[in-house]
Amino acid sequence: MPPRTRSNGTRERILEAGAQAIAEKSFEGCGLAEILDLAGVPKGSFYHYFGSKEDFGVALIEKAAEEFLEMLRPIVSDRRRSPVKRLRAIFEKGRDECAANGAARQCLIPKLAVETSQLNRPVRAAVKFAYDQWAALLARVIREAQGAGEIDRRQDAVRLASVLVMLWEGATIRMQIDRSLQPVEDFLVFVFDSLLRPEEGGRTMRSAGLSPAGSSGRSLRPLPVERRERSPLPRGRAATHVGRAGLVVRRQGDLRR
Repeated sequence: MPPRTRSNGTRERILEAGAQAIAEKSFEGCGLAEILDLAGVPKGSFYHYFGSKEDFGVALIEKAAEEFLEMLRPIVSDRRRSPVKRLRAIFEKGRDECAANGAARQCLIPKLAVETSQLNRPVRAAVKFAYDQWAALLARVIREAQGAGEIDRRQDAVRLASVLVMLWEGATIRMQIDRSLQPVEDFLVFVFDSLLRPEEGGRTMRSAGLSPAGSSGRSLRPLPVERRERSPLPRGRAATHVGRAGLVVRRQGDLRR
């Protein structure tokens, strides 16, 4: 690890202050002056380290992703536990973090993903890379579990890992809406008591809507998607839509100066 210089310390303080402020409010809801005041640095320092507000968002995502993966690596490498127990411990660690921070406080990466993914390509790429890294880590443990006979070997480990990430993110968003940890607890029960059980004549996976791979080589059966017509909105206005899952999607703007 390189020595912590004064320059690196200033940049880290800005990132840490931004992560704290945005987690408590939102990317749009936090003004730049508020973040810099929290960091204790002058406004000119921001543009010394970040070319734009979108660059700042990318740096926040990269930092949060690396810290998250560093937190999980000791769990993944703990060979005293079986692969499935390690996999469960990963999500239980996430559940414990949610409990410690409060059910109303959403994790930084999904919050930034929802708010900033439509701003520019670098932000979307940073979010996707963060999720891909997490899914790759999960896929590694899933393959170990398949080798140990704990998870059906006919499942595609990479795709199954991606599904787990999507299910988890949905549960944490619902957790914030309900102001309750119950959606996360339900995730743990469904995934580890039903979805990831060893194959029992194909019944377990199929009952969850996931079919074991057959001769076609497909491992996860796509679920039908209901097509719904979209109502046109006036150009330039923020769009708000509440879907069947109760999730709100809005087009967000930049940070306020």
